[in-house]
Amino acid sequence: MPLARAAPISLMPRLGVALVLSVTVAVADDCPDATSGKSGFVVERGESSSTDVFHIENSVVRTVMRSGGNALLETTQYEGLMQFDRIDRGRRTTFRPKSDLAAIFPLKVGQQASAEFVYLAADGRSTVARVGLSVKEKDQLFIGPCRYDVFKVERSESRGEQPLRVIDVDYYAPALKLVIAKEYKEKDGRSRLIKFDRIYPIKR
Repeated sequence: MPLARAAPISLMPRLGVALVLSVTVAVADDCPDATSGKSGFVVERGESSSTDVFHIENSVVRTVMRSGGNALLETTQYEGLMQFDRIDRGRRTTFRPKSDLAAIFPLKVGQQASAEFVYLAADGRSTVARVGLSVKEKDQLFIGPCRYDVFKVERSESRGEQPLRVIDVDYYAPALKLVIAKEYKEKDGRSRLIKFDRIYPIKR
């Protein structure tokens, strides 16, 4: 009788390990990866903002950001890092590359890169736009339970004759072809990180 009572207790550690492993596998299955962009995935921040992400052929990435069910911002980007097209609440701006963007990728630590575009504003006026990228280091960042390798990329931009000015630091996940967080410098010298807090595949 004592043995009969002890048997279920001896099985509990194994059962606990099995449950942890099954939960881990389930979480891993729900984390979008390098192949998920073909069918699409969603990233969310807070309760009301969500962005659909789709990888299209020739390294093009399409995003649609919604709030309250309404599409507010649509973008077309090269590798998820260089914008071609932007529709912000119905106002469209385009960036026509004058540089070989393919030569910039894949990114590597220590890399300094720049690209030039013809920028066409929503009112039809055009000017030259420049983007500078300085790849600082590799890191890892979590979106919920999903962990991603990222490059920390200092991004600079300019319009017309203006000099390049640092805008932010992009946390770029090459597997997702997406900037999953941005770090901004405050006036007091401190940094502020804005990131997505949920990611999941689009169910079809």
